[in-house]
Amino acid sequence: MQQVIEKALSNLLQNFEITYAGRTDAGVHAKHQVLSVVTDEKISESFKTSFNALVGKHIYIKQIKIAKESFHPRYDAIERTYKYFVNTPSNFEPYNLGYSYLINEELDISNLNFYAESFLGVNNFTNFSKLRKDQEPTREITASKWTRNSQFFIYTISGNSFLHNMVRSLVGIQLACQSGKINKASIDSALKKPQKERFNYVAPPEGLYLWKIKY
Repeated sequence: MQQVIEKALSNLLQNFEITYAGRTDAGVHAKHQVLSVVTDEKISESFKTSFNALVGKHIYIKQIKIAKESFHPRYDAIERTYKYFVNTPSNFEPYNLGYSYLINEELDISNLNFYAESFLGVNNFTNFSKLRKDQEPTREITASKWTRNSQFFIYTISGNSFLHNMVRSLVGIQLACQSGKINKASIDSALKKPQKERFNYVAPPEGLYLWKIKY
């Protein structure tokens, strides 16, 4: 996505700087993304139409606003929400391939929400992410819940910010609990006193969506 957007902008503007609210792994989807484009060039009324024509059918620019000079899409965000979509044999449809994660067992929504409660509040996510050198691993999670509809099991998580691979790791560890590969006590312990190595349970990217960014 980044490469496509920046190539489109280079066809519309001679000079610009671009900043993203967040970046996602290859294969992850974004329902909501916010970009800051700084330029000294005049933006015409047709800019959004031209921009959408250049980025192709998989990206759509919904709105363009003039922001204050100090605005930063990443640092000014106060909450981000991600959703992860899981299919099981009983609710799988082939057209969801690439947009959800198909597992080969049925899930128990009560068990999943029991595991999901572990992540609420302020915790150390060293064992549930791919940390950069000297990166602060503590994050505050305000929502962590599973729901179900006729097509998917859906995990929704909200927080002030997220680490690299964090949401996919949290989904992976909960599915591992469901399969009996690990227990909730191990999760709770690692959130307070991290182990030397991270958990090796990471859900694939195709089920993950950056859903909403709140300012």
